Amino acid sequence: MDIRLKEKVELMVENYSELKSNFKWDTSLLKHFCAMMHATRGEKVNIDKIEEIKKYIKQETGWTSDYRGNNELIMATLLCFEEDYKGFFQKMLEIHEKMKGEGFKKSAYLPLATYTFAKDVTREYWNSKIERMKEFYKNMKENHFWLTSTDDYVFAAVLAASDLDVRQTMGKVEECYKELNKEGFWKGNDLQILSHILSLGEESVYEKCKKANRLYNKLKSEKCSLRYNGLATLGVLTLIADDEDQIVREIKEVNDFIHKKPGYGMWSLDKYTKTILSANLVCDFYVDGMKRGVIKVALANSINAIIIAQEQAAIAGCVAAAAAASASSSSSS
Repeated sequence: MDIRLKEKVELMVENYSELKSNFKWDTSLLKHFCAMMHATRGEKVNIDKIEEIKKYIKQETGWTSDYRGNNELIMATLLCFEEDYKGFFQKMLEIHEKMKGEGFKKSAYLPLATYTFAKDVTREYWNSKIERMKEFYKNMKENHFWLTSTDDYVFAAVLAASDLDVRQTMGKVEECYKELNKEGFWKGNDLQILSHILSLGEESVYEKCKKANRLYNKLKSEKCSLRYNGLATLGVLTLIADDEDQIVREIKEVNDFIHKKPGYGMWSLDKYTKTILSANLVCDFYVDGMKRGVIKVALANSINAIIIAQEQAAIAGCVAAAAAASASSSSSS
């Protein structure tokens, strides 16, 4: 395992231990993803700062806010990485109000869209990018009325933050969706999300979809299966992988390494989530290499969008996993 990658993996494990000890009332899945997000930035968790930011979020929002509940720890984690977290959060709230004013509904996923714009779009372009987000979402709804819901806000924002043409890009999304279904992927919202991410790539639709299927099966053969809620991560892997066998091997190495660590064994964490965490760490390692110019890929026109998508795939996976865990807990109680 590359030394830089191993350092981040070990940091994630340490971070999870700290979060587990200090945030007993937050779900385990949230803590795993927040530990990973800190590790991808090469940072140890700062418990005091997270607590401070959580209090600030509560102070600035009502108890029914989209920023509360499961999102509270996620947002506090993301705000930890901002030099002026208060100013950044106020930007998010301002964008949030603009989005609601344009018809976007209350949702656990809307804050992720506001985060994308606050992080990657300058104030002068907020209105035009929100308009683009509406156009992307409208096209998604037209193509898949019953599948498209508030969880698609995340990648509608990712696509809107880019300079990609709406109609042309959504045409590629539809082509990817149909081709992936031919490759054996079941139709559904997770497949739609995979199609959104693959539309960012510059290879042909046929080649991207073939590659996604090969990676999916290679991971499965290494007992590193991605469940369908991990297809966003598969999408990013497809876009950044030059050597498919190598990237699968690296995910397997990370998976095997963390399996032996406290909190990551078979009784602590399901194998699918473990694979998502492992794959996201490897994705981050590759994206970091792309930023530094060490790893060369044919993505010149969409590199920024892919960097944004890589992070949002991880965060959206966190929100989805936490929501599923909450639903499971409610149904069993």
